[in-house]
Formats: sequence, C-alpha cells, structure tokens
Amino acid sequence: MLSLAPAFADQPEPQWIKLNRAAHEAVKDKNYAKLRAILDQLRPLTPGNVRVLYNVAAADAVLGNTRKALAELTELAASGVVSDLSADTDFTSLRQTPEYAAAVRQMDLNRQPVMHSTLVRQLERPDMLPEDIAYDAKKRSFLVSSVTGAQVVRIGGEAFAKARWSTLAIRVDAARRLLWAASAWLPHCGSCRAEDKDKTALVSFNLDTGAMTGEFPSPVPGMFGDMTIAGNGDIFVSEGIHGAVFRFSHGRYERLDTPGEFPSPQTPALSRDERTLYIPDYARGIAALDLKTHEVRWLQPGPGIVLNGIDGLYVYRDSFLAVQNGTTPERIVRFSLDLQRQQILETNYPELGEPTHGTLVGDEFYFLANTGWNEYGEDGKKKPASAPVVSSIRKIELSQ
Repeated sequence: MLSLAPAFADQPEPQWIKLNRAAHEAVKDKNYAKLRAILDQLRPLTPGNVRVLYNVAAADAVLGNTRKALAELTELAASGVVSDLSADTDFTSLRQTPEYAAAVRQMDLNRQPVMHSTLVRQLERPDMLPEDIAYDAKKRSFLVSSVTGAQVVRIGGEAFAKARWSTLAIRVDAARRLLWAASAWLPHCGSCRAEDKDKTALVSFNLDTGAMTGEFPSPVPGMFGDMTIAGNGDIFVSEGIHGAVFRFSHGRYERLDTPGEFPSPQTPALSRDERTLYIPDYARGIAALDLKTHEVRWLQPGPGIVLNGIDGLYVYRDSFLAVQNGTTPERIVRFSLDLQRQQILETNYPELGEPTHGTLVGDEFYFLANTGWNEYGEDGKKKPASAPVVSSIRKIELSQ
C-alpha cells in the first residue's frame, strides 16, 4: 500500500493524506470494499502512482471484479514496470486466465534491456556520488556535482568549486556567467559538520573562476536538492524532505506552494513560454504550477503511464524527459506533453545503475549513470563489502 508521511504544519490536512491514511486502515482491517472506494478517490490526487494502480488491481481481484482486475493488471504491465505478481495471494483468483498470463509475460519483457545512449566518458573520481550535470557552452565543458565531496568538478577530474555542504542540483546562468548549486547537509558528505544538520542553501559561483559569489540560506530546514533556471536568471528550487517549492529572485525567496501539496518535489521544469512550472513529485506524479496565479493542477496520465519516482524532469520540444529512479526497473522515459504516450529510452542494463539528473545540449541529452546511491546506507556510509562506484556520463541523441 502507498505510504506517504504528512508534510504540512499549521495547515488543514490535505485530502490526499487523509485518503492515504484511510486506505492503510482499510488494508489493516482487510476491508477491501472500503479500500477500493478510497482508491477511486485517491487515484486522481496521486496520478500515475504505480502503487495505487497495483492496489486497485489487487482489491478488484479480491472482490471478484475479475474483468476490472485483469484490465488493471494489463495496464500495469503496459507501463513497463515489474512486479512479482506470483508472490501476492490477492491475485490467486486470476492466475488461470489468459489475461493474467499475458500480464506476466509482458512483465518478463519489461526486464529486457533497452539502450539508446552511448558512453561519453567515465568519471575519474570513484564514490563521488554525482547528482547533477551542467554544460558551459562558452568553454564547451561539463560540470558535475559531488555529494560526498561537497564540490563541483569539471570533466577531467579537476575541482572547480567548493561548497559548505554537499552539492546536488547545479545550473549554468550563461548570460551572467554564474554557476548555481543547491547545497545541503547530508550524512554522505565527508566534510559536513554534524551541527549543520537540516541546513541547506543556494550557492552561486563565478562560472569562469569557480569563486563563490554568494550563499543564500533556505527559509525552511531540509534539503534543496533540485532546481531549474529561467531566462531572466530566476531560480526555481525544491526542498525534497519536508516538501516546498520556491522562486529565488534578486536575493529573495518566494514560496510558491501550499504546505502539504508536495511531499517530495524533485527537479522542476519550465514550459517553453516560462509561464508554467512542471513539478515532479516522487510520490504524487507531475503537477503544473501557474507562475502567475500559483494554481496547482495535477496532470492526469493516460492508461499505462506511471509518473511516480521521477528524479529529473526536462521539457524537450513537445515532450517530457524523465529520469525515473523510483520505479522498478529504474529508467529514462520520454513522455508526450499530454502524458498519453511514452517511449522507454534506457532501462535494465548494468551500466545504467541508478541514474539521477541530466542536461540538454541541443538535441542531445547527457545524463549521469551508475551514480551509486544504492551502495550507501541511510547513515551515509558505504555498505560493507561495497566496491568503489565508477559513475559515467552517457548521451542520447533525441533527434533520431
């Protein structure tokens, strides 16, 4: 069952959180009829959440709604995800049907490798936990952030800029020759002080020298982990632990969301006219935030489109590119802007590992592969017997 922690304070409890709690109570009581009714209300509030779709199918199977359950399993399999259906007794009544067998076969196919990318280069430093990549067109060079090193490095291995805490998202402001970094205390950071826990900031660096030009502490505790930049230099940054989205302009933060709307917002993306901010939430899906009115609209995907687990989101022509490392399997997907069609670009090959973020350079999408987050525990330490992680930059030609 979908499990999300409340992310609000001093505000009315959002409806999706109430429904999520009620669904858990229904599961505990084995009241599948009640669960099914709750999921009908929860689904449009968490659009494209794979756990909700799975639980809808399971509830229908238990309730004897065989035709519905089989259609929902078919949709789940068509999304490209993998689930161990044989381990779940909720689906026992379906196992002799051809539709169930077809869903299992499709999930087996979903385990096959898909690769449209080529290797650009491996990163020279192992175990740097690279999170984001940016491109400096003037110098024709890439920059990569390091969580463990609390720094930004140029491709080639040389250190470019140093921050107080781990560096996560990075963005180039070419017009002003600035590099912006989202920096936050993380236990993975080798130089971070324990007393700085929950501190986070936006940091700017001179793009030519790497010298720090400003540090702007967050108005809320947590972790600035993802951001994008507008043509006028405004920064849109998300805080992913407690859930908040800000615009940073002329040295000031403006909160754009209502507390509780986003439990875990990730990399925001601007529409081409820069009037809409698309915000992927790791649990809920993709929201469109009107930058004039601050109205939030959750985008409703077509059948077989899964939207949870998106870490990086980018607008390319008439499509979204999504780095989806919170699904099984992890993958990179291209969705149509209306979320009715998808193409899985990368999944299920060893070199992909856990991808995180990417950057568009013309018609090419450069992304970080095999970043190594799965080799670390929650305490920020490498797991016992874990080998050094060598990450890489890979490239997808999108115009082909």
